[in-house]
Amino acid sequence: MSVDEKSLYAPCDTMQYECVKFGADQQELVRVDSYIQGADALKQDAIRRNSFAVADSFYPGVRMAISDAYIVGLVRNFQGLIRDFFNLDLRKIKSAASKYSIVTSKPEDLKLMQRMPHFDAPSRDSLAVIHYLCDAADSGTAFYHHGETGYDYIDRSRLGNYEASIVNRLQDPARQPSGYICGSTKDYSQITSYGAAYNRLLMYRGSSLHSGIIGPNYNFDPSPETGRLTVTSFIEFS
Repeated sequence: MSVDEKSLYAPCDTMQYECVKFGADQQELVRVDSYIQGADALKQDAIRRNSFAVADSFYPGVRMAISDAYIVGLVRNFQGLIRDFFNLDLRKIKSAASKYSIVTSKPEDLKLMQRMPHFDAPSRDSLAVIHYLCDAADSGTAFYHHGETGYDYIDRSRLGNYEASIVNRLQDPARQPSGYICGSTKDYSQITSYGAAYNRLLMYRGSSLHSGIIGPNYNFDPSPETGRLTVTSFIEFS
């Protein structure tokens, strides 16, 4: 079946979800298990095409295009939650995109800013989504609190103060992080985390400080069949 087929993006009959708020800033997150009926078809599409390339962005790995039908189905499936839980106006979607993604960058190859929690956009009017097409026991996504500033998220009003704190910290070689962050450190406290489970989806604000959980036993497998295959999406609102 073509991955352009709308029926692939219908929610599973067994789909379960929960809406949570976490941390001092009460950041919104939706966790979905048994998300869509076409998860197997998407994984097979990634295996068959397998034209992944190194990401030209902050992402520490490789990416590949996915059918536009994916993001259309995503917005359709969660329109009620986007409106009522995140309080975002669907009529004000400015951009929306999805890609297959696999983390492949080894710890020693990371840029400095890839070694700490990040935010996808300094705006609460944005949503980030990760959909796991793999089971990875030592992987997932974690969310963080920055101790010096007290921030769980970064928007434009907080950006300058946060950047100043980071620059000051990184000037001291002894405080420069090494490898992937995995749990709490002197500078960041892990608030909550979610493991990578097949056909699980997480939706959260793009301003939330977060990081992939890339544990010490992670094998950096670039294969979409056996590696940490996900679909990552980003929706921006005006």
